[in-house]
Amino acid sequence: MSPYDRAPTSDHEFRELADFAPVMIWRAGTDKRCDWFNQPWLDYTGRSMAEEVGEGWADGVHPDDLQRCLATYIGAFDAREPFSMEYRLRRRDGEYCWMLDNGAPFYRDGHFAGYWGSCIDVTAHREAQRTQRIIISELNHRVKNTLAVVQAMAIQSFRGQRPVEESLAQFESRLCALAGAHDLLVARAWEEVALRGIVEATVAPHDPGGSLVSMQGPPLMLRSEPAVSVAMALHELLTNAIKYGALSVPGGTVRLTWSHVPARHAVRLEWKESGGPPVEPPVQRGFGTRFIERVLAAHAGGTAAITFAADGVHCVFEAEARSGAEISFPPHVDQA
Repeated sequence: MSPYDRAPTSDHEFRELADFAPVMIWRAGTDKRCDWFNQPWLDYTGRSMAEEVGEGWADGVHPDDLQRCLATYIGAFDAREPFSMEYRLRRRDGEYCWMLDNGAPFYRDGHFAGYWGSCIDVTAHREAQRTQRIIISELNHRVKNTLAVVQAMAIQSFRGQRPVEESLAQFESRLCALAGAHDLLVARAWEEVALRGIVEATVAPHDPGGSLVSMQGPPLMLRSEPAVSVAMALHELLTNAIKYGALSVPGGTVRLTWSHVPARHAVRLEWKESGGPPVEPPVQRGFGTRFIERVLAAHAGGTAAITFAADGVHCVFEAEARSGAEISFPPHVDQA
């Protein structure tokens, strides 16, 4: 028989094998006290065998987990049942890490002889699970908010006596604007986006040459929800300006400016049309006006107000924002 075909026959051989195991192993006698730990356990805790045996190992368990850990261990021990539990154990560098500890009774010659157990560090796994829960929660939140915006668009687009074809065209246009805003966020992995990038991307389809809408403001960053709201508000203002306002006639222009309001952690955007036909206040607020003032402003964590001045529509829109630099390249990087 090859020496590789037989199992270790001595306690020395077993301990030698256990010291090379990729897990932390412990043993307890019939008195519940641990009497041996393998080398990976001692290397992990940075303590000696003498310090760990008996009840010494419990010194490394996080104080908030100790009573639960002991209750599980003692309860399983008295019932002679396997157990599995998680607790935080102090690593040799002083940091507490989560361990998955599995223990089970063992017998010799039919008599209970104690417990064997093994531990693995599951800190990374627990962190991954926590991150996954956060992502799912955030996704649910964003989906609900997006559906609320779509619902508001649908209700307002198909309200009134307009022909179905006209209502459908308006709804589809607004959906495209919403999709465009989401595309920008996806490109940034749903992180903060530059306000100027949102403005330029929203205005570009309506002003390809860049001669109708002027824009000016400091570098500011927006979270996902305010970014969507700003894009949708600009889309509504542009659509109305093209149909009825300054951009419906030659020579009409729009001036879009924004400033940072540090006290409110917000951006203040100001939209002013000029050179268009005389403006008369509407008898009732249209979808775009209501959508901006009620839905989008609340969604952006800010406020909005639209004034139908005789010389052109004026809108002030506030949303949550923070000061920040636009994307830039180091001087030595070729930007071509």
